[in-house]
Amino acid sequence: MKQHKPPRAIALGYFDGVHMGHRALMQRAVQRAHEIGGISAVFTFDKHPSSVMTGRQVPLLTADAYRQDEIKRLGGVDEVIFGHFEELRTMDWRDFIHELLIGRFGAGYIISGHNNRFGYMGRGTPEGMAEECRKAGIGYDCIPDVKIDGIVVSSTYIRQLISLGDMQRAARFLGHPYTITGVVAHGRKVGRTYGVPTVNLPLPPEMALPPYGVYASRVRVEDQVYLAATNIGVKPTFVDGGAPTIEPHLLDFAGDLYGKLIHVELHQFLRPERAFDSVEQLHAAIEENVRQTREFFAAASAAGVQA
Repeated sequence: MKQHKPPRAIALGYFDGVHMGHRALMQRAVQRAHEIGGISAVFTFDKHPSSVMTGRQVPLLTADAYRQDEIKRLGGVDEVIFGHFEELRTMDWRDFIHELLIGRFGAGYIISGHNNRFGYMGRGTPEGMAEECRKAGIGYDCIPDVKIDGIVVSSTYIRQLISLGDMQRAARFLGHPYTITGVVAHGRKVGRTYGVPTVNLPLPPEMALPPYGVYASRVRVEDQVYLAATNIGVKPTFVDGGAPTIEPHLLDFAGDLYGKLIHVELHQFLRPERAFDSVEQLHAAIEENVRQTREFFAAASAAGVQA
């Protein structure tokens, strides 16, 4: 068999959201790569397997366009390898190990979760993986579930928390604030007319959405971080009626962000989105949301909490 230099320590999974369970897998991959003098890597799929198998889009915690960057940034691995799920879904599980992971990508160590299933019809199991790795003379680690408050950390559970608007609990299970990333687009500039300019961020259609409303947020732009009162929804006061957008109003900021990549961290739900009878009422509500945002982050800072 072709020898790969250096070998890879490969963690398996979809890694949607890069939560605490995913980090345990990747931390082990980094550790094993160091031990074997190799490269730490993730092997994942280009499409969520459940979306392909059911024909219904699974709401994602990380937009497709930014998943590779988020996996590397939060997981600390050297490489992210994408496999085409449509091509690999019929591969025998033994071929998946020997031909793909070892033969093509040079796995010297494989890391998976204890509930990982792979290969045609999900017939590959951790027990089978352990035996085939032993035969091939490479290492294998099966990582147990990570639990918080007795609950298994999973993307499914985190999606439920987000759908309820429980951003602080979602952040505990993620290990970081729920973040929506995108490039600032031109909007209608309505906010400027009443002194509350916002940046307009189209929402990727595959993203998991919290309830429409306003959130205390942080916005990362390059190496700068700003507090923001962020609206998610369809702007009913102006009968916009279009696709939902995310519109942060950055506090203490003046400038042009059009075309820039920004990361919007949602920390705390403040109020539901609603239609106001006048622009004056809307302006007053936003001013209150700004006050609440400052208060939320000031309280977190005073308590020594990394909000």
